[in-house]
Amino acid sequence: MTILVKLVADYAIWLYVLLVLVALLFLRAYVVARRERDNSIFTMERESAAGRMAQATMGLLVTLIAIAGVFYTAKILVEEVPLPEVIPTPTVLIALPPSPTPPPLLPTPTMTGTPRPRPTIAPQETETPTPELSSATPPDCPNPGVRISEPGSGAIVSGVIQIVGSATISDFGCYKFEFRGDGFDGWAFIQRFEEPISGGILGAWDTNSVTSGEYEFRLVVVEHSGNYPTPCTVRLSVQNE
Repeated sequence: MTILVKLVADYAIWLYVLLVLVALLFLRAYVVARRERDNSIFTMERESAAGRMAQATMGLLVTLIAIAGVFYTAKILVEEVPLPEVIPTPTVLIALPPSPTPPPLLPTPTMTGTPRPRPTIAPQETETPTPELSSATPPDCPNPGVRISEPGSGAIVSGVIQIVGSATISDFGCYKFEFRGDGFDGWAFIQRFEEPISGGILGAWDTNSVTSGEYEFRLVVVEHSGNYPTPCTVRLSVQNE
């Protein structure tokens, strides 16, 4: 239906011209039939002319209704019909911030217990331990215009996370974020963006809106026609307190 509405909106001018010509033909047929009815002296000829008048009137009415339908589709319905989206099956409520914000900085780990005297030997013994990183790998996304660079697949995340990558293809329409949990077939819609991005921050996802667990997160870049190439999908482990 979306494609049909877009076609009507694109060729509205030509449809108007065609329908106006059809309406003029019906109007001419009505005038000719009425003239014949008024000039006829036989009952059968008047009845035949009256029948052609009724047919011309009905055709003219249908043509005017078609013109109104083209106007409604091109001016109103095209603004109301959204791009096709997958109906989500999870019942998780999504609460997003007004605009994407960078994820909060993680606190620097600190040592606990009784402080030790400062050693005078090798300096590496006094190095501050660094937090253990999750074993994240780059996602397997063959299309360079549909790519998530961060976070990687298998990353452990929490809170608001930044999504870095590229969303730029030919005939670009928009791009959107979707997710689903283990055991779900449908994808839940998160947010949609209208401007293409190449190698930058695509947006953010507030993982506080879901429970801890394993999730698939994907980037979908949609063309103006409503079609889209293979999405870029990463698997994330959400661990909220």
